[in-house]
Amino acid sequence: MAESIKEHGISVAIKRNKKRVFIEIVMLGKLTHEDYTLFVPMVDKALKEAKGIEADLLIDMNKFTGWEFLAAWDDLKFGLKHRNDFTKMAIIGDKKWEEVSVQMMSHLMKGKVKHFKKREKALSWILQG
Repeated sequence: MAESIKEHGISVAIKRNKKRVFIEIVMLGKLTHEDYTLFVPMVDKALKEAKGIEADLLIDMNKFTGWEFLAAWDDLKFGLKHRNDFTKMAIIGDKKWEEVSVQMMSHLMKGKVKHFKKREKALSWILQG
Protein backbone atom coordinates (compact mmCIF):
# COMPACT_ATOMS: atom_id res chain seq x y z
CA MET A 1 0.00 0.00 0.00
CA ALA A 2 1.38 3.43 -0.99
CA GLU A 3 2.07 5.89 1.78
CA SER A 4 0.17 9.16 1.39
CA ILE A 5 2.28 12.25 0.77
CA LYS A 6 1.52 15.21 2.98
CA GLU A 7 2.67 18.34 1.21
CA HIS A 8 3.70 21.34 3.24
CA GLY A 9 5.59 24.53 2.59
CA ILE A 10 5.46 28.19 1.85
CA SER A 11 5.52 29.57 -1.68
CA VAL A 12 6.64 33.15 -2.15
CA ALA A 13 6.08 35.51 -5.07
CA ILE A 14 7.86 38.87 -4.94
CA LYS A 15 6.73 41.47 -7.45
CA ARG A 16 8.22 44.93 -7.69
CA ASN A 17 7.81 48.16 -9.58
CA LYS A 18 9.37 51.58 -8.92
CA LYS A 19 6.81 52.57 -6.28
CA ARG A 20 6.08 49.37 -4.37
CA VAL A 21 6.89 45.78 -3.56
CA PHE A 22 4.13 43.20 -3.42
CA ILE A 23 4.84 39.92 -1.64
CA GLU A 24 2.42 37.02 -1.87
CA ILE A 25 2.81 34.04 0.44
CA VAL A 26 0.83 30.80 0.14
CA MET A 27 0.95 28.51 3.18
CA LEU A 28 0.37 24.81 2.50
CA GLY A 29 -0.20 22.02 5.00
CA LYS A 30 1.44 21.85 8.42
CA LEU A 31 4.47 24.14 8.39
CA THR A 32 7.88 23.18 9.76
CA HIS A 33 10.92 25.10 10.98
CA GLU A 34 12.65 24.14 7.73
CA ASP A 35 9.87 25.84 5.74
CA TYR A 36 10.65 29.09 7.57
CA THR A 37 14.43 28.75 7.09
CA LEU A 38 13.77 28.73 3.34
CA PHE A 39 11.23 31.53 3.00
CA VAL A 40 12.25 34.10 5.64
CA PRO A 41 15.60 35.01 3.99
CA MET A 42 13.81 35.65 0.67
CA VAL A 43 11.37 38.07 2.27
CA ASP A 44 14.11 39.71 4.36
CA LYS A 45 16.21 40.29 1.22
CA ALA A 46 13.28 41.69 -0.77
CA LEU A 47 12.39 44.13 2.01
CA LYS A 48 16.02 45.20 2.49
CA GLU A 49 16.42 45.92 -1.22
CA ALA A 50 13.09 47.76 -1.29
CA LYS A 51 13.97 50.24 1.49
CA GLY A 52 12.25 53.54 0.83
CA ILE A 53 9.36 52.15 -1.19
CA GLU A 54 6.05 50.78 0.04
CA ALA A 55 5.64 47.06 0.61
CA ASP A 56 2.39 45.10 0.78
CA LEU A 57 1.82 41.50 1.86
CA LEU A 58 -0.87 38.99 0.91
CA ILE A 59 -0.98 35.68 2.81
CA ASP A 60 -3.18 32.86 1.50
CA MET A 61 -4.00 30.40 4.30
CA ASN A 62 -6.72 28.41 2.50
CA LYS A 63 -4.61 25.21 2.39
CA PHE A 64 -2.83 25.82 5.69
CA THR A 65 -3.41 23.26 8.45
CA GLY A 66 -1.13 24.44 11.25
CA TRP A 67 2.43 24.63 12.53
CA GLU A 68 4.86 22.32 14.19
CA PHE A 69 5.89 23.88 17.52
CA LEU A 70 9.15 25.46 16.34
CA ALA A 71 7.49 26.74 13.17
CA ALA A 72 4.86 28.54 15.26
CA TRP A 73 7.71 30.27 17.10
CA ASP A 74 9.32 31.14 13.73
CA ASP A 75 6.03 32.63 12.56
CA LEU A 76 5.74 34.79 15.68
CA LYS A 77 9.34 36.04 15.27
CA PHE A 78 8.72 36.83 11.59
CA GLY A 79 5.53 38.74 12.43
CA LEU A 80 7.21 40.79 15.15
CA LYS A 81 10.26 41.55 13.02
CA HIS A 82 8.21 42.77 10.05
CA ARG A 83 5.14 44.22 11.80
CA ASN A 84 5.98 47.76 10.65
CA ASP A 85 7.30 46.92 7.18
CA PHE A 86 4.03 46.62 5.29
CA THR A 87 1.62 49.36 4.22
CA LYS A 88 -1.14 46.78 3.71
CA MET A 89 -1.43 43.16 4.73
CA ALA A 90 -4.27 40.92 3.52
CA ILE A 91 -4.90 37.50 5.05
CA ILE A 92 -7.01 35.04 3.06
CA GLY A 93 -8.71 32.14 4.81
CA ASP A 94 -12.03 30.73 5.89
CA LYS A 95 -11.38 29.92 9.54
CA LYS A 96 -12.76 32.03 12.37
CA TRP A 97 -9.45 31.98 14.31
CA GLU A 98 -7.70 33.57 11.30
CA GLU A 99 -10.20 36.41 11.32
CA VAL A 100 -9.78 36.92 15.09
CA SER A 101 -5.98 36.82 14.74
CA VAL A 102 -6.12 39.56 12.12
CA GLN A 103 -8.21 41.75 14.43
CA MET A 104 -5.66 41.28 17.23
CA MET A 105 -2.69 41.78 14.89
CA SER A 106 -4.07 45.02 13.50
CA HIS A 107 -3.37 46.74 16.83
CA LEU A 108 0.31 45.75 16.71
CA MET A 109 1.05 46.85 13.15
CA LYS A 110 1.74 50.21 11.59
CA GLY A 111 -0.03 49.37 8.32
CA LYS A 112 -3.57 48.27 7.56
CA VAL A 113 -4.51 44.62 8.02
CA LYS A 114 -7.67 42.94 6.71
CA HIS A 115 -9.07 39.42 6.53
CA PHE A 116 -10.71 38.11 3.36
CA LYS A 117 -12.40 34.88 2.38
CA LYS A 118 -11.65 35.33 -1.35
CA ARG A 119 -8.28 36.00 -3.01
CA GLU A 120 -9.80 38.30 -5.64
CA LYS A 121 -11.16 40.69 -3.00
CA ALA A 122 -7.89 40.64 -1.05
CA LEU A 123 -5.85 41.33 -4.18
CA SER A 124 -8.18 44.14 -5.23
CA TRP A 125 -7.84 45.79 -1.79
CA ILE A 126 -4.05 45.43 -1.78
CA LEU A 127 -3.63 46.87 -5.28
CA GLN A 128 -6.04 49.79 -5.01
CA GLY A 129 -4.46 53.26 -4.68
